Amino acid sequence: MEEATSPESSLFNLSDVTQRTRYLEEHPIKNREYLLPTPMLRAAYDAIKDRVWARGTGLVFMAPPRSGKTRCAIATMQQICDDFPNATVCLLTARRASRGAAGHIYKLILRALGHVTGARTNEDLLFENLITDIRVQANTKGGRQFILFIDELQLLNNTDLEQLFCVHNALDLHKVRMTTVSFAQPEIVQRRTALMASNDRQIIARFLAEMRSFHTCLSSAELFVILEGYDEKSEYPEGSGWSYTRFFLPLAFAAGFRLSAHSQLIWKYLKAVGGDEYPVPMEHLCLSIENLLMMSWAEDSSSFTLTEENVKAAVESSGLRNFNQIFGDDDASDNKQI
Repeated sequence: MEEATSPESSLFNLSDVTQRTRYLEEHPIKNREYLLPTPMLRAAYDAIKDRVWARGTGLVFMAPPRSGKTRCAIATMQQICDDFPNATVCLLTARRASRGAAGHIYKLILRALGHVTGARTNEDLLFENLITDIRVQANTKGGRQFILFIDELQLLNNTDLEQLFCVHNALDLHKVRMTTVSFAQPEIVQRRTALMASNDRQIIARFLAEMRSFHTCLSSAELFVILEGYDEKSEYPEGSGWSYTRFFLPLAFAAGFRLSAHSQLIWKYLKAVGGDEYPVPMEHLCLSIENLLMMSWAEDSSSFTLTEENVKAAVESSGLRNFNQIFGDDDASDNKQI
């Protein structure tokens, strides 16, 4: 049986299964290297953009592991760079300071800005280098705004936060406005409470002023929107016009098959396997869809449809059940929409 063809795909000849198989090895679904415009991502970006526009600071998104925080941090940082080209922007991934580490946070920011810090341990020198570098970049761009994205904020200790506060104040003196947007696991709430108890309100005001839950997929309606991304708002190879769903199921796609039409069935098994009381982590949701597409590759036909057996197998293979057995209680307690 011949596969579906279309004018936009002629350059790639994707209707030929042999040619399509060659592209499969580098497909974003197989390599897990893609990002779709989910409702959660859009909501997070809107909040971040408003904060940057107002030149405010202290916005924190919190969620359990595997909720998509890091991908969100990367995607929103890149979009902020596009929307605010005059701002100096960087993303650092926090890590715990080794015992006796001097100027730990200064080094992290310098490295995020593209510098090699080597073994330098003089805190004052690191601090001055950092402030000078940010000022130079801000003046060069003309925006006089420094936007710092921090992933895994909970890994920074109180000394790191105090030194970050000093960076904020020093830049303010030089008329460079600093906006900090952070992503953290739920234990950041306990850190904020401890800072309140120790009367470190200046730290809270700068970096923990507004804490929002970064929610995962909460309903079949949200899942429908996510699945539309696979059906219509994705493309590979670039310029081919072929969405991810179409690439794996071209005959079914030509006959009208769409993943989004099966959102309720997929949602049913995500909740059945993961537990109805728990939110669905984005990593396991995406793994389930990736498994489903990969498993369906050899079954493509104009009459293809999803079966309950296939959906259940794809969800089970994602590891969702084991994940919620380990982290489920924490996930359920933090299930709030931003």
